Amino acid sequence: MSNRTQYIVTLMTELQQRWREHDPFDREVLDEEEQDFIEQWQHAISQAATASPNFQFDAQELVARFIRCYPHLVPLMKRELLWFLGGECLHYLGDEEIAFYEVLEEELYQYDSQEKDYDISQVINSLKATPTSIQ
Repeated sequence: MSNRTQYIVTLMTELQQRWREHDPFDREVLDEEEQDFIEQWQHAISQAATASPNFQFDAQELVARFIRCYPHLVPLMKRELLWFLGGECLHYLGDEEIAFYEVLEEELYQYDSQEKDYDISQVINSLKATPTSIQ
């Protein structure tokens, strides 16, 4: 699994843990819609492990559905998930965020081109801590 895909899976797993603590996902008996959403979310995560070509597209659709159906839970989501999934998810990012993630992409490209190992979350934190970076 690529570094990016692993990072997306980590963000999706963390988000799932967070939203399970909030309504409507914290109920003892879930409505059919929420149960279906959970099953599709877990299926998307399992697609990443099998390197399914549909993973990113399915994950984009699920995150967009999450934003539309559960807007009160959106603050639980790390914004990086929107960037790394791309597609329709990019519409939910502001111009300043996009500028920041473009700088991030340049950093990640440098690491990739030099074949260096890196942790995406550490690169993000480093960029956010740099006073000259776009935040």
